[in-house]
Amino acid sequence: MENSNLKHLAIIVPAIGIYLYLANSLVFTQDDAYISYRYVANFLNGDGLVYNIGEQVEGFTNFGWVIYMILCGMLGLDYILISKLTGLLFGGGIIVLTYIISREVLDKNKKWMAALPLYLVAFNQSLAYWSPAGLETAAFAFFVMLSVYLFLSNSRWLFVGILFAILLRPDGVVVAGGLILCELFNNKKLPLYTMKASAIAAIFLLPLLVFKLMYYGSIFPNTFYAKTGFNISQLGNGLEYTWRFLSHYGFYGAGLVISLFYFPKLKGQAKTVLIFVILFTSYIILVGGDVLKVHRFHLPLIGLYAILAMTALFHMISMLPHKMKSSTLVIVSLPLLWLTYQLPKEFIREYHTNERALTHHMSFMAENMLKSDSRDFSAAISTIGMFGYKLLGHDIIDLLGLTDSTIARHADEPIEEMKSTWKEVKHNSSYVLKRAPDYIVFSTGIKPSAPAEQALFLYPSFVNSYRTVAWLYQPEDPRKSSSMGPVFKKMRPIDSVGTASLPYKYVKNYVDGLNNKSSRKYAQAINNYKIALSSTGGFLNPYVLFQKGNAHLLLKQHDSSWAIFNKVIEKDSLIYEAHRFLYLYEKTMGNEQKAAIHRDFLTKLVPWHVNKVDSAVNEYLNR
Repeated sequence: MENSNLKHLAIIVPAIGIYLYLANSLVFTQDDAYISYRYVANFLNGDGLVYNIGEQVEGFTNFGWVIYMILCGMLGLDYILISKLTGLLFGGGIIVLTYIISREVLDKNKKWMAALPLYLVAFNQSLAYWSPAGLETAAFAFFVMLSVYLFLSNSRWLFVGILFAILLRPDGVVVAGGLILCELFNNKKLPLYTMKASAIAAIFLLPLLVFKLMYYGSIFPNTFYAKTGFNISQLGNGLEYTWRFLSHYGFYGAGLVISLFYFPKLKGQAKTVLIFVILFTSYIILVGGDVLKVHRFHLPLIGLYAILAMTALFHMISMLPHKMKSSTLVIVSLPLLWLTYQLPKEFIREYHTNERALTHHMSFMAENMLKSDSRDFSAAISTIGMFGYKLLGHDIIDLLGLTDSTIARHADEPIEEMKSTWKEVKHNSSYVLKRAPDYIVFSTGIKPSAPAEQALFLYPSFVNSYRTVAWLYQPEDPRKSSSMGPVFKKMRPIDSVGTASLPYKYVKNYVDGLNNKSSRKYAQAINNYKIALSSTGGFLNPYVLFQKGNAHLLLKQHDSSWAIFNKVIEKDSLIYEAHRFLYLYEKTMGNEQKAAIHRDFLTKLVPWHVNKVDSAVNEYLNR
């Protein structure tokens, strides 16, 4: 027995080592995790289980995970660090469970093959990516796999796996439903075993449901209302999301297809694994996948997909002589392991870099707001994670509705012409403007990207009342150059919100112009801005005009650009960007009096930026 345990450890420990090495290379904290952290912080501060103080909205989908962090915080522990370490631990648990389930599925004389799926999971960079990211992802995936194992073992403790899966995410209900269908398919009779386990789990969950109903007014999290909805586009997103996973880890679906081909020959437990994988994958497709692209929704299935790949491989080599099977398996396994690591590598590294940059940028923006504004200001933003956590005590409006019940449940009708890559499409601009936040922050700076951001540009009240301020931002990567980090600040009162009376055509061309400018297609950008300006029936968004002048400047058409910048200032003296360029121009021309006027405006609008502008002007003049 002792030798057997040592043998298992000799197989498992190197796999855990590979996983920890990859996890260390990908360590970061996902921006969405800070939403949960803000709930935890508010509770520990005595303000209740809320995102904004006084607003009882369940804007998270990981109730059990939040309670776990609260308990850690009450013990004086660093709940952020604990969340990351716990995720790392559950990630290792997934590797161990993969090995255990593999041995459960295999016949007695084939258990030596269980090492292949174990190492396929160990080399899975999505597991390494999500486990230490601060979210409940790895813990949920562990309890989904545990539920499958308990089902395969016909254990009376199945309800425990289902219970914790549901506590961690509402999707745990899908796990219970999937296992009920598996039992129904296997036994062709009423699935009493899984129904009983699910009923016991439901009994334990009753106090939670009562609490949610009394405290939040709904048993469903607010995110359910913010994200739910079905259309053909959503189905397409789900198919694309799943195909990307299969192309990275599922060997382009070969494991599924081959297992289905050999379905009549599969052992009963292997059939169960296959059926469960198909059911859970179908659910992922129907909900449109996930806005977080690194295979998060598929994480509960990575071990099961690996087992199916092993099962398919076994059936493919089953006709070979017994002595050749082992050597063939080793020869085939090596490229499979290499593909598992190599295929998703660049995709994951890119998202890892982008997510680190997002949290770094949002932290920078929030910190500079606090430094430059001593008021108890409010802000609206479409990426509320790190930004909201840094601004504890300040009201934060989630433009996407994840933590706002009005936007989630009473969204505006979709704008037909609007096309967006964002999965979160709900918005309610009139509600946001009625709350008149002091700042409105876009995910991509000045460019309205999310539907909720673009919709604001259709309201004259937004265009008239909000003007940008900015801070000089240095990316975390020192190889990247600094840039301005702008936000929209309310500089005029909103006397009347009004309606979305401006045409979407102008917004689309404004966005297209900004995109073309980023691609250095300046002439095309100018044309976009011209169309945008002519589409509004005489109403002027000064930022469209300013960007047109900026494009002329980038084409070195200086006379046109200076004339446009002066026109911008005539229309609205609160556009600091125009003052910055005109300050440089007037200094260059030796017009000190005019330059001083523009510098005074910069001092009023962005006082923290004046010294940097002075330095830039002096450097330019001394060339």
